[in-house]
Formats: sequence, C-alpha cells, structure tokens
Amino acid sequence: MWLGELIRRVGGHPTRIPRVLPLVVVVRQCSRTRCTGRAVVTMTYDYGEATAVVGPLSPVAQKGALDLCEDHAQSVTVPRGWSMVRLVTEYEPAPPSDNDLMALANAIKEASQRRAPEPRPAQREVRRQSDVPGQVGPKLRAVPNPEENND
Repeated sequence: MWLGELIRRVGGHPTRIPRVLPLVVVVRQCSRTRCTGRAVVTMTYDYGEATAVVGPLSPVAQKGALDLCEDHAQSVTVPRGWSMVRLVTEYEPAPPSDNDLMALANAIKEASQRRAPEPRPAQREVRRQSDVPGQVGPKLRAVPNPEENND
C-alpha cells in the first residue's frame, strides 16, 4: 500500500506525516551529484555481463540503479570494456500514477483537518551570567580629565 510505505518512510507513525508531503514521492530527481534536474530514465548495471542499460524511468526507485535527467542520460558513459544498451532515446518524464495522486490528495486532506496543537511558551535557558535576573554588573562613572583646570 502506497500510504503505508509513506508512513514507514517518515517515521513509522501516522501522526508523523508532514503537513506538506515531499514531492520526491511523485517526482524523482537526477541521481548525479549537484544535479536538480527531473529524472527521465533509469540506468541499471549487470556486472556479470559488463553491461549498463538505460531504460524508461522505473515506477519506484531501485537500489543500485541511477535515475538520470535528460542531459545526463545523453552524456553518460560506461567503463572501458563494458557495453551500453539504450532502450530509450526520446526522454519524457513519467507522469505520476492516479494511485499516487489520490494518496497524496487524501494525505493532504487528512492533515488539513487535524487541529494544530496549542502553542507552548519556549523554555529559556540561562547561558551567560548577565542573563540572570537581579544581578547588576559593575557601574560606570565619569572620571575627570586631569588636564582640565578645576579652579
């Protein structure tokens, strides 16, 4: 069940579902470092046959596979001696399934119907001596200038 999987991912308890669900549940990003592009293909490896396969975006993230954006899908290379099979040459982002969208809509609806807890005053910690009430630091006073004549 999709919602059950979401609950496990966010902490295992239904009350811990965030008010705004992360979009990565529906849309995945490119696996390459510092790339924020939208994933359009999944690249998997077969170490036994020294082959990398670039295929359509898998419905769920797979362990050991790379989700790549269009730029990285076109420029990816494999190690020397390996072969690459490209099952996809035109890249279109996979649309979210109806089940995913309905589960997301239901989770947002449930979260919006819950009452927010009453705010509590923050705990104040005393960290510096000057933060302790009732204690007064040293007082400053004016010192006369010795060069002035006080006649």
